[in-house]
Amino acid sequence: MMSGTNGQGNGSAARDGAPLQALRRFTRERPTGSAPLEHCEMCSEPLAPIHRHLLEIANRRVLCTCEACTLLFGYPGAGGGKYRAIPRRYLVLPDFQMTDEQWDELRIPVNMVYIFRSTVAERAIAFYPSPAGATESLLDLQSWEVLVHNNPILNDLEADVEALLINRVGEAREHYVVPIDACYQLVGLIRLSWKGLSGGEEVWKAIKEFFADIRAKSQPVRGDADAGPEL
Repeated sequence: MMSGTNGQGNGSAARDGAPLQALRRFTRERPTGSAPLEHCEMCSEPLAPIHRHLLEIANRRVLCTCEACTLLFGYPGAGGGKYRAIPRRYLVLPDFQMTDEQWDELRIPVNMVYIFRSTVAERAIAFYPSPAGATESLLDLQSWEVLVHNNPILNDLEADVEALLINRVGEAREHYVVPIDACYQLVGLIRLSWKGLSGGEEVWKAIKEFFADIRAKSQPVRGDADAGPEL
């Protein structure tokens, strides 16, 4: 079960910088008509409902972009390295090595977390979704290093734009590599759907559907960094 929170983690937490408007972008329903809903935030070109994203690294802001701007500004070194293209890779790690004791050592106060390597912070950082938004949790770096050692595929996470997403709600023990905007989507649906102390039926239905969608998108891969997709 996911606990309620006042926005504070384990004594040393800070909220992510994603504004509420950005979270709404990831949760609202797309129109079925032909008129585009959004425009590229770099060149103002009309965008299709499904389009690419750039990450502004300094403040972790996600920008909706056209394919041309994604390729131009997402190229390493372009724009002074200010932006990075968010990849589309979804992996499920069915043999991920993590015990309940190792999970407890991460000291995450709820049963979902996403962890990514930040080039700004020069370390791995963890955020958990909550009714208050994305909240940073102090990550025990030694425990994280043990987890990476046991699961070498984590060395391949693309800094800033890919995350390890862990779901331990109820009986779930699921581990994924996902684009960072998928994590924003999860944060948005929880923040915008949560009602009362327990969240309400709507938010738990949305969480279940979110992970069902992630599961359907994900390609099974062994935890060994050198291993290819399962056949």
